[in-house]
Amino acid sequence: MTASIPLDTIYTADEAAERLRLTNRGVIRLGKAHGLCSRVGRDYLFSEQDLLALWEVMREPAKQPKPQSVKVAPIGDWMKEKSWLFRPSISVNGREMAVLRFLSSQKVPRSCKDINRAGPRTVESFLKQGFVEERARSAQGDPMIVITDQGREQIAKVDRWIKERAKHGKGAGGWDRLAK
Repeated sequence: MTASIPLDTIYTADEAAERLRLTNRGVIRLGKAHGLCSRVGRDYLFSEQDLLALWEVMREPAKQPKPQSVKVAPIGDWMKEKSWLFRPSISVNGREMAVLRFLSSQKVPRSCKDINRAGPRTVESFLKQGFVEERARSAQGDPMIVITDQGREQIAKVDRWIKERAKHGKGAGGWDRLAK
């Protein structure tokens, strides 16, 4: 003989609805949809195990972010192709670019007095941005500066932009006269 499994408490649809805090019809509909009820004539019966299974069915799944419904083309490719349409993405203006170009041609450190169109504020700005580094002080106490790799990179960005504009038959809006 097989061991008999004890039967849990059996609930009517009204009792199950009260226990799950649902309507009578709601419990019956869920039970029928998931095969978690028994039927005798017109009556629906629910075991303790059925109620636990119904409770699991009703549990809210963990929220996950919705996947993007629309694929967007990467802007990076478009920007690379059309970068020549816009001003170069650099941290200096035309006058400051002329100062950087002058510094790039110098072998020895220079102070702001030695550089045309460069004052102490320009030098301070360059030092903060890392475009130049201080090597010494002049007799007047002004910093003697030389260009750094970051400063040379600013020049290279403008040169690439000028070259790209020239490829498309456009002028460089004054930036090209600074390249000489």
